[in-house]
Amino acid sequence: MYTRPNYRAIMSVIALLFIASFANAQSYEQLYSDYRGSLYQIRLIEQSSNSKAGLGSGFQISPDGLIVTNYHVVSEAVHDPERYILRYLSVDGKKGDLELLDVDVINDLAILRQKGEPGPDSLRLAQNPPSRGETIVSMGNPLDLGMTIVPGTYNGIATGSFYDRIHFSGSINPGMSGGPVVNRNGEVVGINVATAGNQISFLVPVDKLVALLADFRKEMTAGNGPIALQPVINRQLHNNQQRIIDQILNADWQLRPLGDALVVGEIVPAIQCWGNSTDDEDEPIQQVAKGCTGQDVVYLSETFDTGRVEYEFFWLESDDTLASSRFYSAYEDEMSGFYPGNSAGEDDVTEFNCKQQFTTHPRNGADQSTDDSSTQKPPRANGNTEPAIARTSFCVRRYKEFPDLYDVFYVSLTVDQANRALVSHFTLSGFTKESASAFTDKFVSEIQWH
Repeated sequence: MYTRPNYRAIMSVIALLFIASFANAQSYEQLYSDYRGSLYQIRLIEQSSNSKAGLGSGFQISPDGLIVTNYHVVSEAVHDPERYILRYLSVDGKKGDLELLDVDVINDLAILRQKGEPGPDSLRLAQNPPSRGETIVSMGNPLDLGMTIVPGTYNGIATGSFYDRIHFSGSINPGMSGGPVVNRNGEVVGINVATAGNQISFLVPVDKLVALLADFRKEMTAGNGPIALQPVINRQLHNNQQRIIDQILNADWQLRPLGDALVVGEIVPAIQCWGNSTDDEDEPIQQVAKGCTGQDVVYLSETFDTGRVEYEFFWLESDDTLASSRFYSAYEDEMSGFYPGNSAGEDDVTEFNCKQQFTTHPRNGADQSTDDSSTQKPPRANGNTEPAIARTSFCVRRYKEFPDLYDVFYVSLTVDQANRALVSHFTLSGFTKESASAFTDKFVSEIQWH
């Protein structure tokens, strides 16, 4: 049955949508007008050339000129203060120098203060998070094009990370890092930090800034003078690695089959695993791969990141007719591409110090050397109960500026069969020896051979 459209109703809906759109445009314009005096471009200046070496955004949070931005915007001034200084540029063109006061490298935050007369306006920090689905507005200076506002949606804290980040449906572009994201009341609910493109961006929750600000003011009240940033960063890195290793070791490690072995799967939600395999019958060696990695790292400088946990496994198998020498030649070629998962330069870390040895590992179902024979598990159908023999490399490099923190690199290759092999690898970056040792013991003990 055909019904004639109600054109009056349709036009009413269109009018309402136009009015709502116009009202939003007005509110965004008003929002920018109200808070533009609190927004700044943060400039990293290379002193020899007196030129910009990096740009970000920031916002004022107090009448005495405290400004917040991302740590990664100012990191080079932390690591090389003789070469770099920090300056600000207001929306109205006012320029001035900045003093770096405190940082939180784990949550990518920095507190600075304007030298000289502070700006007249500041933003309030929200006491409560937005509701899921609420519209919030990001502010910043994308691509050095001038201050811009970007509306988007609050989607709660993103899952699958060791670090709390707000999932924001809006486009944060380079240069907006460190800018504020405000709710409808103009209160800061987050700080721009990263983007994954396609309207997927991430914010530091404002409660991380509240905590940093409380620590900073506590130090200032104690009257100990300017905060020495290197010990602060060192303490933050130590606490962070302990938090991560505790999560990992206290988790229920689930094993997954890979070839004739059982290997470690996704230990915690922050570590995600992916798989791949060769399917070319003409290839002399068939490979099944499983790689697992934490999704985020801690940024320390342009050449140095840390806080990474990753592990991977490769099951290699050839036809029985493939000569043993050919198998191991190809096997060694496969292994030559291993490298640490994090980036670090010679100024950041020492060279790796490696120890190699042959180790034995009981096969699943083999004799466990217990006095009670009733507890012994029967051998598998293939009848192989001999321990698996592996060639293991354990490598360590030390962080030069952060005592007792290390990158650990582990590779193990089974060598007891002519046409089958399991390769295991993990990288821990920025962990203590105690944490790395506990992880290694757990990792090695969980893997099972058949």
